[in-house]
Amino acid sequence: MPVLSIAGSDDGLSTPEKIADARPLLPADAEMVEIPGAAHASFGDYGPQAGDGEPTISDEEMTARLTELLGAFATDR
Repeated sequence: MPVLSIAGSDDGLSTPEKIADARPLLPADAEMVEIPGAAHASFGDYGPQAGDGEPTISDEEMTARLTELLGAFATDR
């Protein structure tokens, strides 16, 4: 099954260490992508989260980047 894992460079909750620790749970060929400037809250519309980083990407840029990534992932399958 194809897997796309998307992270944010400024995510204070799903940190690079946590992602690396969970990596063995994903298929070996899982596509891993990091969005520069994205924080944990950048992935939803629920406001700031305690312990999260401060996003440096706008909501509009984040939506565009996610749309691009998901569209490419879906059409490549």
